[in-house]
Amino acid sequence: MKKIIIAISSVIILFLLILFLFFLYISKKTSRPLFYFPNLVLKSINSPPPQDKLNLMILGLDRRNDWLEKTETTDTIIFSQINFSQSKIHLFSLPRDVWDYEIKTKINQIYPQSLKSPDKFTYISDKFSSISGQKINNIIILSTNDLKKLADILGGIDLYLNQGFKDEQYPNDAYIENPKSGAPIYKTIEFKSGWNHLDSQNITEFVRSRKSADTASNGGTDLGRIERQQQLINGLINKLKDSLSKKPSLVFDLYHFWSELEQNFTDQELIDMALKYGLNIRHLSIIRHPISAGEDPKSDLFYHPQKFINSQWVFIPQDQDFQAFKLYLSSSLEKP
Repeated sequence: MKKIIIAISSVIILFLLILFLFFLYISKKTSRPLFYFPNLVLKSINSPPPQDKLNLMILGLDRRNDWLEKTETTDTIIFSQINFSQSKIHLFSLPRDVWDYEIKTKINQIYPQSLKSPDKFTYISDKFSSISGQKINNIIILSTNDLKKLADILGGIDLYLNQGFKDEQYPNDAYIENPKSGAPIYKTIEFKSGWNHLDSQNITEFVRSRKSADTASNGGTDLGRIERQQQLINGLINKLKDSLSKKPSLVFDLYHFWSELEQNFTDQELIDMALKYGLNIRHLSIIRHPISAGEDPKSDLFYHPQKFINSQWVFIPQDQDFQAFKLYLSSSLEKP
């Protein structure tokens, strides 16, 4: 009997030692206190389960502070719903030039306006909730530099283009940094049909280019750029799932990257979702919903009125309260 007690005690001590070393390892890799994550896990276990739907606004920020321009506008604006119970991610990309009658400017100005608010995340959530008719749970603001960092962490992303594109009017960084340098204003970039490898050297060019053609169907204009951005998100998520399955330790690099992002998730929220839905993440499928934007006020959710509004080229919603867009969004989300 004494030997059994000693054996059981030894196993318990060994288990506790391994657990302590595991917590110590996580603490050092995440730069968090020793029992930071164990406490979050305990709180999560004793708390009600998280909701199975999460509404996000993903804003792509191309911050400029150079000789030519100073701006904080967001040229990428995506409403996303993650439906954990159905293992689906819904993506709706809004054109940056959509006019908002309430704020009397384009929606890509919502983020810079939020910087003057006491709580920028609440401001952004309120404005986009008003536009979408959906409660916005969280905000993610991704700059071009953030995108480069993520691409390098993942070892790049491979995307297949059915139709390549060539942009001969892509802004030249050398000219932007110093217009007096003699560098040309534009440079030529090209992505060929077929597989393209994106990393920190070219991923910004891929998502920013809009002068490759006069039509969206050929990859040009803001609408063509939106299509590529959605394709990139799809590729990023697939690469994330694949990379984590092959190299679980990558989660620490991703956590540090995530912690430095401009976003309003708490670690407790992340733990709650990981404990309940972590095993389902690899099964998430992405649904990209088209948003019609053109010149027909009857068929297009957002249309160009063939005239400037406040001296700006804009898209106008079918109605000032965005009711048509709200109906389209809600009905798309409700489909099985």
